[in-house]
Amino acid sequence: MEPILIVVGVLLIPVVIVLASAIKVVPQTSVMIVERFGRYTRTLNAGLHIVVPLVSRVRNRIDLREQVVPFPPQPVITRDNLVVNVDTVIYYQVTDPRSATYEVSSYIQAIEQLTVTTLRNIIGQMDLDTTLASREVVNGTLLGVLHEATGRWGIRLNRVELKAIEPPTSIQDSMEKQMRADRDRRAAILTAEGQRQAQILKAEGEKQAALLKAESDREVAAIRTGGRAGAAPPVPAQAAPASVHQPLRQGDPRRIGRYQLTARLGEGGMGTVYLGRSPGQRLVAVKVVRPEFATDPAFRHRFAREIDAARRVGGFHTAPVVDADSQDTPPWLATEYIPGPSLHDVLRRQGALPVRTVHVLALGVAEALERIHACGIIHRDLKPSNIIISAAGPRVIDFGIARSLDGTVLTGTNLVVGTQGFLAPEQLTGGPITHASDLYAFGLVLCHAAGALPLTDGESLESALGLLPSHFAGIIRRCLDHAPERRPTPTEILEELSRHGASSEGWLPPSVRTMVDLHNAPTAATP
Repeated sequence: MEPILIVVGVLLIPVVIVLASAIKVVPQTSVMIVERFGRYTRTLNAGLHIVVPLVSRVRNRIDLREQVVPFPPQPVITRDNLVVNVDTVIYYQVTDPRSATYEVSSYIQAIEQLTVTTLRNIIGQMDLDTTLASREVVNGTLLGVLHEATGRWGIRLNRVELKAIEPPTSIQDSMEKQMRADRDRRAAILTAEGQRQAQILKAEGEKQAALLKAESDREVAAIRTGGRAGAAPPVPAQAAPASVHQPLRQGDPRRIGRYQLTARLGEGGMGTVYLGRSPGQRLVAVKVVRPEFATDPAFRHRFAREIDAARRVGGFHTAPVVDADSQDTPPWLATEYIPGPSLHDVLRRQGALPVRTVHVLALGVAEALERIHACGIIHRDLKPSNIIISAAGPRVIDFGIARSLDGTVLTGTNLVVGTQGFLAPEQLTGGPITHASDLYAFGLVLCHAAGALPLTDGESLESALGLLPSHFAGIIRRCLDHAPERRPTPTEILEELSRHGASSEGWLPPSVRTMVDLHNAPTAATP
């Protein structure tokens, strides 16, 4: 008898489990969507219901009460290229559970995405002042757009609240803050310089007084002993104003060719660039090859090709060659000194640039590429650190790995040349390198300058480009096409940008102009 009871008990356990799983309790103010074999069958209202296992299943549980969804602050770019944070709270209620389940995969994500897109479209047409003063307008427009869309999803939008619209300090200060900071920096520089000059004059006066006293003491001693006083030691020269240039280091040459070197401008993998003066006191940038490369005949040949490429391109939006000697020890190249920081330094310190600045930058670099390509040369290493920002406009420099379209390859087989992050796909895969490779790098340079790169977490390049003016985004998309033949030429870019017009007068923001001015500061002479 006992074995029979055990068997019956074992058989009853799964039956009880199945019956328990079939019972569904729907709370008040909620519903459940039931599917049979993957298709909608019915909607369960509040109460007790039976759902046959393995045949039917609950697809969705929906709360019919009003829901409050606070979205995280969204960074949105205004028409004048400033960023504001918009803090939004949405109040909604599901009115049609079936539509809310099947019309959209996730109505909460859909509402969030539509909110972000609508805010970008609205605020993108306003400047900063208008945006900060138009919360009611933005709120009303957003509510209208969301109400129309959510109605199709079985959602009733009760209200939308914009908790805050304010410029974030973590992404980019408003123009007013930038101008105030720029004025403060200039005032601090002038104050510090004035204090330093006062200290120098005070120290100089004390030195002069000490020298006069020492001279007087020597004269008295000479009279007493019948001898002559020695000459007073020379007065030290007044220190020169501070500059952004690095001082020469021990072991650096003090003269190359006929040029006296006064400071360091930068250092790369193949050489060091110095600030120098010609016999006529004109400033030049002197690139000196490292000793380990200077002994390599193949490298000397390549360096001679660099000199030839720079001379052929000329000085329009580049740095013209003043003098060079590829056979000297070490080899060197002197170009006109362009006072200004690199675009890399500007972006590192200032962040994304205003639209007007990016427009003039794009025109200048495209014009330089047009001239470079007209000479039959491919730059092959266009990047922010090879673009100098001067008061007169951008200059493209460093033809160190440039190649002429004459079939002569200056690098080893299968060797990728250029800078990671700015290489065209064909440069990475070993395909033919053409002028179009420079245009791919040009598109990436504009992405960095306009703030589309680097990307934030979860952001795609396409969504970042959507925040830029349409003509910029269109040009960048064409430049970043993986098919080289579909990329635009520099001439086509110039024609496209010229239709939108931009004056180069005052093209630099005040903070960047200050960086340029500092590169014009005098550099102390090196002993």
